[in-house]
Amino acid sequence: MIADFLNKFRPGGPWLLVAMHPDKKGTPPGVTFTDAAKAEAWALEKNKTHNIYFGINPTREPINKKAEKTDIARLEWLWVDVDPRAGEDFEQERQRIRSLLNGGMPKDIPAPSLVIDSGGGYWGMWRLSEPLDIPTPASETDKPWEKAEAFNVELANRLGGDHCFNVDRIARLPGLTNWPDPKKRAKGREPSKAEVCGWNDVAYPLTAFKAAPPKAETINGGTPTASRKASPRPSVGDGTAAPSDWVPGHVAPCSTDDLREWAAANGKTIRDNTLALIATGQDPVEPTKYPSRSEPLFKVCLDLVRAGVDDAVIFRVITDPGNAIAESVREQPSWEGYAKRQIFRAWEEIGRKWWRHPKIALEYLNNMHAVLSQEGGKCRVLAWSWVPLMTDDDEDKPREEQRGRWVPLLQSFEDFQHRYCHLRVEAGTDKDGKPIEVPVGKWWLLQEARRQFDELCFHPKKPETVGRNLNLWRGWGVKPQPGDWSLMRAHVEAVLADGNAEHADYILKWAAWAVQNPHKPAEAALVFRGGKGAGKGMFARALKDLFGQHGLHIFSGDYLTGKFNAHLRDAVLVFADEAVAPDDNERSGRLQGLITEPTFVVEGKGANAVQVNNMLHVVMASNEKWVVPASSDERRYAVFNVNGNRAQDRDYFGPLAEQMANGGLAAMLHDLLEMDLDGFHPRWNIPQTDALTEQKLAGLRGVERAFLDILQTGELPVERWLDKKARTLPFVSTTRLCELVNARLRKDRGRDVTPNEVADLLKALGFEYRQYPVRGFALPTLADARAAWDRVKIPAPWDSSDRWTDLPPPKKPDADGDDGSPF
Repeated sequence: MIADFLNKFRPGGPWLLVAMHPDKKGTPPGVTFTDAAKAEAWALEKNKTHNIYFGINPTREPINKKAEKTDIARLEWLWVDVDPRAGEDFEQERQRIRSLLNGGMPKDIPAPSLVIDSGGGYWGMWRLSEPLDIPTPASETDKPWEKAEAFNVELANRLGGDHCFNVDRIARLPGLTNWPDPKKRAKGREPSKAEVCGWNDVAYPLTAFKAAPPKAETINGGTPTASRKASPRPSVGDGTAAPSDWVPGHVAPCSTDDLREWAAANGKTIRDNTLALIATGQDPVEPTKYPSRSEPLFKVCLDLVRAGVDDAVIFRVITDPGNAIAESVREQPSWEGYAKRQIFRAWEEIGRKWWRHPKIALEYLNNMHAVLSQEGGKCRVLAWSWVPLMTDDDEDKPREEQRGRWVPLLQSFEDFQHRYCHLRVEAGTDKDGKPIEVPVGKWWLLQEARRQFDELCFHPKKPETVGRNLNLWRGWGVKPQPGDWSLMRAHVEAVLADGNAEHADYILKWAAWAVQNPHKPAEAALVFRGGKGAGKGMFARALKDLFGQHGLHIFSGDYLTGKFNAHLRDAVLVFADEAVAPDDNERSGRLQGLITEPTFVVEGKGANAVQVNNMLHVVMASNEKWVVPASSDERRYAVFNVNGNRAQDRDYFGPLAEQMANGGLAAMLHDLLEMDLDGFHPRWNIPQTDALTEQKLAGLRGVERAFLDILQTGELPVERWLDKKARTLPFVSTTRLCELVNARLRKDRGRDVTPNEVADLLKALGFEYRQYPVRGFALPTLADARAAWDRVKIPAPWDSSDRWTDLPPPKKPDADGDDGSPF
C-alpha cells in the first residue's frame, strides 16, 4: 500500500522519507529511496515508534536528512494543510474540512488532485502538469523559492490553512499511524492512521492558481517549519504599526499558537482566557456570557491592546479565518476597515490617545473620512453617520448587531476642524526640540496622504474606488453560503403565489435577477396584495436584508416619491409597505419613472440636485384593494393576490423566521446568485394574473369607469329598441348616455365628461354611430357589448345576466321643485 502510494505520487522516485519521534527526541533521520518496496519496509519499521513523513518536492540530489529550502529542486505540487479549529467539535470540524476539499472548493480553485487524512486534519494537494524549477540561490540573501511559496500562501489564505506553505514541507505518509505529541495526548487525542481519502489523478497548469502578493508571503517575517520557529516581528514599543503593515485583501493568518510565539519573543503576556476567546469565540468558563459575536471580539481587542500587542498583529488575529473570533469580522462586506475600527475603538476605550501619533492619526482619520474635491460642485469632507432602525429587540444590542444603515454626511472644512479641534497631534519639534502640537483635524487636511476622491458614485459591480470616485457600494447584507431556506421557497409558492407554480417561478426569478443585476433597474415591480398578517412582507423583508446597507423598508410615499430623496442614491432594493397612494397622479408618475427609467434625480436638503443611474428594484405590499395605477396595457407591475390561509399563524411563521435567521438568508442569497436566468427579464415575463386585472379595473377613471359600471349592471337609458319584439338591441342617445355617465361620476366626485368623450369610447368599442332621429349609437346585445369591452379594454368579471334593462328618464320636477320622490 505504501509502495503503491509512493509510485503514484512520484512515479519512479526518488522519495525522501523522514522519521520524527512524537516527543521530539533526537535528530529526525531522513533517507532518500529509489526503491518503493525498500521505502515501505523502512517506514513500517520506523513507524513503530516514530511518525513518518515524505518530502512533497524532490531535492537536487539524494540526502539523508530533513530537507531545507536550498535543497529543493522544483515545485511539483501545490498544497494546503487544514486542521480543525480550536474550540470546535473535533469530528464536526474534520467533516467540514473533508467536505471542503472533496467537492466544496471555491469556484476559482480547482479540485485537489490528492486529499490525505493525516489523522488530525487534511491535506489538499494539486499536481502540476509542468513543475516550476527553483534555481540555486545566487547569494545568502537570494530566495528563489518565494515565487513558488506564494501559490501555497494564497491557498492557505483562501482555505484557512496552516503555516505549511514552505517548499521544503513534509507531509504524513498515508498508510501509517499518526502518533500524537504530548500536547495532543493531554487533550485526549488517540493514535490514528493517515490515509488517502481522495485522488482524481488530474494535473493542473500553474496558471490555474493565483499567487499571494509579496507582502502576504513575508508578513510573518519568516516561515515556520518543523525545525525552525517563525522569526518574531520587531516590537515598536507603544504598539503602533505603520499603515504599510495593514495589508488589505491578503493577510497572513495568526493563530493562538502564533500569538503565543510572538508574545514570548516580544516579552508580552497573553491571558489564557483571551486565547480561548480567540480560538472559540466564547468565554471558556461561561459560554453564554456574550449574547452577540461583536462583544467577545471587542473584548479580545481590549485585552490585546492592554497587553501591548502590535496593532498589525491584532489585525491578523481578528481576521484569521482559523480563529472563531474572526467569523463576524470576515462576514462584513468591508472587513479590513471593520477590523481596524474595532482596534480604534479599543484604543479609545482604554484612553489611548491615537491622535498623538502622526502615523496612527493619519490611518485613523483616513479610515473614518475622505475629502471629496468636487461633490455637487463643492469641496467637502465625508463622514459616515449610523442611522439605526431601532426596535425593542435592538435596544440592548451593540451597534454592529443593530438594524440600520450608514448615511454619508458632508461637512465643510471649517466644521470638520471644529469637530477635532480639542485633539492635538505632535506635528514635529521646534528649534529647541520641544514638540509642536496642532489640532489634528487641521493637520489631517494638510497631509498629502489624506484620503481624497473627486466625488461619490454608486455601482454594485465595481470596487470601492472607481477611477477617482468613491463607490458607496458596501456589499451584501450576508455572506452567500449553501444551506436550507426551503420554508421560504414553500411560502412563496403557497402564500405569495397562491399555489400557482408559474407565478412562484416568476417571483423567485425576479428576486434572482435583482441580486444578479443590482446595477440595473428591474423595470417591473413586485406587488403583493392581501389581508393583514398574511405574510406579504416576509419575503420582501428577506429580500431587503440580502442587500444590507442598500435595502430600504419604507412606509411613506414621501421617502419614495418625495422631493428630498438622497437616501435612494445608494439603494438597490426598496420595499414600499403601504407607502404609495395610486390616486395621487403626480407621485404615481414619479413611481413609474423610478421603476423603469435609466436615471433619476437625487436631491438632499441644502444640496444640489444631481442625476444618477437608476438601480432600483421595487417591491410593494398593501392591504388595500387598489394598490397601483395599472393601465390597460400595463408592463410595470407584477401583481399577486396573497393567500390568507396562514394569516396570524404563529406556528407557521415562527419556524420560517427561525430558519431564515439561522443560515436561511445566506442560503437564499447563494441560490439566487446561482439561479439560471437564461431568457428571463422581469419586464418581459410579467404574469397576467387576476390580481393585475383587478388593479387595471380599479384604476379606471372617467367615462371608462362609468361605462364599465353600466355594462356590469346592464342598465341603460334606451332611446328606442332596434328589435322591438326581442328588445335586445338598444339605440342610445349620446346626450342621455353622457348625462347618466356624469351622474355616476359625481357620486365619486369625478369631473364631468363631454358627449365627445362618450362617443369616442363607444366608437373604440366598435359600436355603430347614427345621426337620425337623434345622435347616438346602436349597441349590440349585452353579451356582445361585454365581449367587445373584454377585447378592446380589460377583461372584467360579469354576472350571468344577458339582457339590457331600460332606465326610464328621470322625472322632471313640478313648479314647486318636487320631482315626486319621497325624500
